[in-house]
Amino acid sequence: MTRTPAWVWTTLCTLATALLLLLGWQLAITLSGLSPYLAKTPIDVWRYLFVDGGGKPFDAGERRAALAPMIGVTLGHSAVGLLLGVTAGFIGAVALTASRALRSIFLPLALLLQTVPLIAMAPVIYAVFGSGILTAAAVAAVVTFFPLLMNIGAGLTSTSAETVDLVRAYGGGRWTLLRFVQLPASLPSLFAGLKLAAPATVSAATLYEFLFSFEGLGANLLTSKSYSDYGLLWTLVVITVLLSLAAYGLVVAAETLLLAGRFPPRASTPAQKGHA
Repeated sequence: MTRTPAWVWTTLCTLATALLLLLGWQLAITLSGLSPYLAKTPIDVWRYLFVDGGGKPFDAGERRAALAPMIGVTLGHSAVGLLLGVTAGFIGAVALTASRALRSIFLPLALLLQTVPLIAMAPVIYAVFGSGILTAAAVAAVVTFFPLLMNIGAGLTSTSAETVDLVRAYGGGRWTLLRFVQLPASLPSLFAGLKLAAPATVSAATLYEFLFSFEGLGANLLTSKSYSDYGLLWTLVVITVLLSLAAYGLVVAAETLLLAGRFPPRASTPAQKGHA
């Protein structure tokens, strides 16, 4: 009997979950008795995006066209922030792994940074760098740095003592061990951190735009509320959530493509095939 591929089950489960969430959202708004002017359902968001007359301007195509530059700005902020966070997390993890002194000094500082709410740190970053892509990237990098630092660090230190002894027995130094053993072994941990970091950068970029910018999804969340354009407001929220989910999906796809051969699923290993 042919076994159904894992990706098919994953896709079906994802679609079922999305359907349940949309149904729950629709029922919650419908049964709550909230004003339809303020509270929008999935059907309202669909009408705003694809049905003429579902919002301002009248033409749905014009509304979608107006959303494109907002999405582009937020994606740019998110991408730069993720790149900065990954770079800082990677360099920090390598440095802390290589030196106990650095680990004892800077790891508590990184932990302290993680405990500070982003909403409290964002004004400080803005005061230092002002408005612009650098501030947006810094705000997004703050939420990605610590998860990546800890996950990459855990991957780098997961190498067994026997492997370390083997590399040293053949004359390999710290760089050889890092390049050929520790870095490849840390890839699953890197992607585990990216699964947390990628969606978080979208939220962080949106927060920056909401607080300090005049462009992007976050800024238009604020202006749509000010102008009582609740159709746009709910649509922007849905788009932000979809972008976060898309970022997570891209990380999962990249992990599957890059690690499928190097780190096969446990069920497909020869030893377990023998017990099957």
